[in-house]
Amino acid sequence: MAYQDYGCPDGFPVFYCHGTPSCRLEAGFADDAARKMGFRLIATDRPGFGRSDFQPGRRFLDWPHDIAALADHLNINAFGLAGHSGAGPHLFACGAKVDPARLKFIGALGPWGPIATADIRSNLNWLDRAFARLAHHLPWLMRAGFAPMGWAARHAPRLFLNILKRSVSEADRRALEDENLSRRFRAMQHEAFRHGSRGAGHEAHLAYSDWGFDIASVRVPVHIWLGDEDIFVTRAMGQHMEATIPNVDFHWAKGAGHLNIEDWHHIFAACRTNIP
Repeated sequence: MAYQDYGCPDGFPVFYCHGTPSCRLEAGFADDAARKMGFRLIATDRPGFGRSDFQPGRRFLDWPHDIAALADHLNINAFGLAGHSGAGPHLFACGAKVDPARLKFIGALGPWGPIATADIRSNLNWLDRAFARLAHHLPWLMRAGFAPMGWAARHAPRLFLNILKRSVSEADRRALEDENLSRRFRAMQHEAFRHGSRGAGHEAHLAYSDWGFDIASVRVPVHIWLGDEDIFVTRAMGQHMEATIPNVDFHWAKGAGHLNIEDWHHIFAACRTNIP
């Protein structure tokens, strides 16, 4: 497993989980907020992304063991978790399975939730609805659909970004016009597909399927910020997380999309309240 440090080197340790597809470089978007709030971000590459090896047959419930093993390797006893987008299932799996004496909090920006109801499914954007159907009926075809994305990210990054701009909300299009953000985003996606598209395809299949656990079993404080103009994590999905995760601290970010990285300052400020 590959990892990289961001934030405050001597701060309270927080393992950062990236989106799908993405990699450890994504934590750079949260670096400034982590420094200001006194958090050391340890950003990981999940199996099949960046420099981490692909792991056939892995499940979301394998991730808590991976995080605990990395914490042991780094001699870290107590820690937090943070992540964006496709990190959601991994964050919540850890919240359900890692000992609360060790895991102190979860901070999440626009986390993907389970497709748990017909209302959530019907409110997905057209691409997510298609992937959800393929995950159930033709999973091999869904996985193969990530190959062109991986090729574009590695060999035609500007084309990849331009295609993305046409499929996001107006708020996210404005965010992607920022040259610093778009440069980091292109580098992040280029690195994400270092090993090809198997990691992204397998993980996406898991995201659209039964996760193997219930988010109602999360046992630690969870702080979520979700943009009300997010077309990926929809209002129906957000409302389900807000109603289901025990004692969740849930915030709707008005006028924000999926890439509202400014909210990391609010998220980490909320997480500070859970450090003994």
